[in-house]
Amino acid sequence: MTTRTILKTAGGLSAASLSGSYLWARQTLGSDGVDRIIEFDKVAIPATVAYKLEEARCEKLPKIFPSIFPPVTPEEEKERFEALHHKYAKPLFDVYMSLGGFYYKNGQKIASNMSGIAPKIYQDMFQPFLNDIPARSPANIRAVVEGELGKPREEVFSTWDDTPIGCASIGQVHRATLKSTGQRVVVKVQNPDAERTFVGDVFALKVLVDMFMPQLSPAFEEIEKQFKTEFDYRGEMQNAKEIRDNLKKDFPNIIVPYVYDEFCTKKLMVMEEVRPSIPLHDALDEQAERMARSQGMTKEEFVEKEKIRVEEETARLAKEGKVAKSVSAKDYERYITFLRFKEKLSHTLKSTWNWTGGFIFPNFDLSQDSVVVPLNAAGLIDDLLNVHGHEILIDGVFNADPHPGNVLCAGGKLALIDYGQVKRITTKERMDLAKMILLVEAAIKVDPRSDPNGDPEVHKKARKSVAEHGKKLGMKTKNMFEDVIYDMCVVYYGRMDSGWLYPHNIIQWTDMIEAKDPLGSLDEIEYLVMVNMSSLMLRGLGEMLQQYRNLADCWGPIARKALEKEGKLEEVDLEIEGWTKGK
Repeated sequence: MTTRTILKTAGGLSAASLSGSYLWARQTLGSDGVDRIIEFDKVAIPATVAYKLEEARCEKLPKIFPSIFPPVTPEEEKERFEALHHKYAKPLFDVYMSLGGFYYKNGQKIASNMSGIAPKIYQDMFQPFLNDIPARSPANIRAVVEGELGKPREEVFSTWDDTPIGCASIGQVHRATLKSTGQRVVVKVQNPDAERTFVGDVFALKVLVDMFMPQLSPAFEEIEKQFKTEFDYRGEMQNAKEIRDNLKKDFPNIIVPYVYDEFCTKKLMVMEEVRPSIPLHDALDEQAERMARSQGMTKEEFVEKEKIRVEEETARLAKEGKVAKSVSAKDYERYITFLRFKEKLSHTLKSTWNWTGGFIFPNFDLSQDSVVVPLNAAGLIDDLLNVHGHEILIDGVFNADPHPGNVLCAGGKLALIDYGQVKRITTKERMDLAKMILLVEAAIKVDPRSDPNGDPEVHKKARKSVAEHGKKLGMKTKNMFEDVIYDMCVVYYGRMDSGWLYPHNIIQWTDMIEAKDPLGSLDEIEYLVMVNMSSLMLRGLGEMLQQYRNLADCWGPIARKALEKEGKLEEVDLEIEGWTKGK
């Protein structure tokens, strides 16, 4: 967004313009819907205006009015935004939690920092959205279950736990036992008001996006359309069954729970319970607790220490155009094996002492962690990217909402759940995307940001090749600038780390792109919106775990496999080889 647009937008939030929107909402959504919108807007609009104006003061206005707005140092800019974070994080959390519905889902994304852009203050403040969303009453849940089954709950389930194991934006999940087989299951029950409030909640968020982040509006519309499919669990049941069948052959370490379709209805879904298992975000939280305890710190102190260390290292490397190196899955596993041996040895020595010298001298507390064995973060990110790359490029059916709450750690395996937001793409779309992945993979290697000593003519051809393929796919901007389309391709299908985007985060980068050449219609590439959302979530999770990934490198082998199967790999390889012809 340009400075002119920011100032125009901030000044244009008149009572008259907003009242027109509210009048439309009241006629369309009813008084309850418009009340929810007003409750959200009275917090969100002032917060968004404040952030956008501060961004203008720090980044744009000093260039336009240097005598009025002197340049701001990175330290001063950080202090200014930290003040805004402290001012608005709690009010925004309160309104999200109060309204529920679609705001719960957005709160989960902020808490998970899935695209790597949520400030730490917001991540911490929004943590309750991962585990502490208020549950609906047992009576309310019973009414939905029996209404969907058409019979008393006890005729289908011999046991039922009224305490939900998870609550989300649309429904909540309960443990139960099937009366007919004795099988332990989990039952997903939809909130009766979820679909009714959805339209108004999305409208409120869309108004904000349209006003302040218009570059995201087309993508938001596709996300809105995809989210509407979640209100019929029968569709989710079919999605889960299809993806389970697609993955079971090639991914033995990935679990997709079995679905009992005879008990599935629009608002009810019954699946096998994966035992033992723990949501990924809970596993990471427990790990941080143990690591902090082993160093004599609180979890908050430990996390803050790690945050400062990572920020300093990231800033140093980013200035050099580099990305922090990630430990490989194999090296991680070697380290974990060593720690397990160390843990076992430590426990043996302490036990021996307790049974000998411990009769006279103080005992060791065996309940305390002397050695903390971490998750294999590298293997975790590799597995998630491989699975979703396979779903997208090979199967053409993929989950577009792979946040940590939808990933369970299950005894050395990963269980993937929640298939409400599943997207299907055609063979042609898969081939076009696979070609883009290989073009970006090769182009990044000759880009000056990766290789300052590289041949500029080779990069010029690579940039043209990537941009032309983007245009062929249907990517549109107002001016169709080649460098803008190229940059969008290498970020969405390659690198989004700070070393590549420095000094911007991904949202600031989209602002910069929008100012240079505004995004056009997404009508021809709607499917890419969900592909991008899925990959941004996974790469954001990787950055949170200090596992930085170039998507093109990760999906390159899968793209080759997909293209080779359709007999299209050779032509892509020849196009890439053509960049160096005559050199």
